[in-house]
Amino acid sequence: MEKAQHGRMYSYKDIQQWEGNWELIDGVPYLLASPSYVHQYVVGELYLALAPYFKAQGCRLILSPFDVQFDTAKNEEEAQTVVQPDLFVICNLNQLKKNRVQGAPDLVIEVLSASTGIKDRNQKYYLYETNGVKEYWMVDPSNRTIEVIGLEDGRFQKRAVFGPKDVLTSFLYPDLAISLDSILHMDDVE
Repeated sequence: MEKAQHGRMYSYKDIQQWEGNWELIDGVPYLLASPSYVHQYVVGELYLALAPYFKAQGCRLILSPFDVQFDTAKNEEEAQTVVQPDLFVICNLNQLKKNRVQGAPDLVIEVLSASTGIKDRNQKYYLYETNGVKEYWMVDPSNRTIEVIGLEDGRFQKRAVFGPKDVLTSFLYPDLAISLDSILHMDDVE
């Protein structure tokens, strides 16, 4: 494996040859740390709560690690922006390729952690906004909140922040409502 060098631009082809899971934003590689139990618990609970709804809609709810290519490179090897959201939804199944999704998902969900929180709130926020992700959920297990952000006139707008006693409602999918009590309930973890 080649060591990532500061200041050098990389492609999807480069990171595919490296060990571990990597994301690439504008040619800059980011090694993904192994997730914590809390992170995986929340991802799993969200998947269980959301999967039946999206299946009924004819959409696909996809778990990480699965690549989402945002740039318009002619082939995947040349791509310089490929990320692995924790969960995402695509309803245009033409975007689904064998080993990646091409283009913006309709909904992206990121579970924040100490190692990803800043990137999720900054680089990925901007990436998702500028590439047309219609709704972005940032799940903060530490504060037991889910922030729902929607795209309006090409810009993200904060829609609502939900806590463990709330029923989350999506602005993109108005008939979607999920109770957050079990999803944000993590008293068994120190």
